[in-house]
Amino acid sequence: MKFWAIAPSNTGGRPSAQKRPKRETTGADPPFATLLVHTAKQTLFNAAHVREHDAVLQHVIILPATHPVCVSLQQCGRQFAIKVKDQPTADIGSPHLHKWAALIASLGTLSLTEPQKVQLTEHAQTMDSPKKLAQSVFVCKLSKAWIKDTFKLTISLATNMEAIAELVCTVLTANGGVHKFGIPPRSSQERAIAKILVDMGEFSNP
Repeated sequence: MKFWAIAPSNTGGRPSAQKRPKRETTGADPPFATLLVHTAKQTLFNAAHVREHDAVLQHVIILPATHPVCVSLQQCGRQFAIKVKDQPTADIGSPHLHKWAALIASLGTLSLTEPQKVQLTEHAQTMDSPKKLAQSVFVCKLSKAWIKDTFKLTISLATNMEAIAELVCTVLTANGGVHKFGIPPRSSQERAIAKILVDMGEFSNP
């Protein structure tokens, strides 16, 4: 594994939606009022589709904040922020790639079976450079989860990396992580928009 790949290596909120008086939009309303309603509906429609796609294309693992992977990826993020001040991202690669390298390195410190060690080592040896890795690693990020003191690890890889993706999920699940399945819940912004539309009589909130 090259030096760049072995270097050691963030959102939520629930804004309250104000109660809006019910009203009906009619042809006499100013055009922008109808436009805003349609825009809000389209936003909810698009958000629902994005969440459906995420469920298919991404793997999500919930980890405690003290987990070695969380510590490693947060450190990696801080280091990348320092590097990018002096070098353009085009030269050092996407932060997702550096976090993937940090993830692979930190997995080696966990409890692994012998076949898992071999598979992890073989993958690490293919990590020649960020540019090459960019063809296979699309998303690798760590963000705060809704539950206090937990983080959400999200990864999305090319189909030729599905075996290593399964390895990552299996190892993390066996070492304190929770693999999430299904369509993610609505964001706080989606819920707020839906409530306003419901109060206006413009939306049925399932």
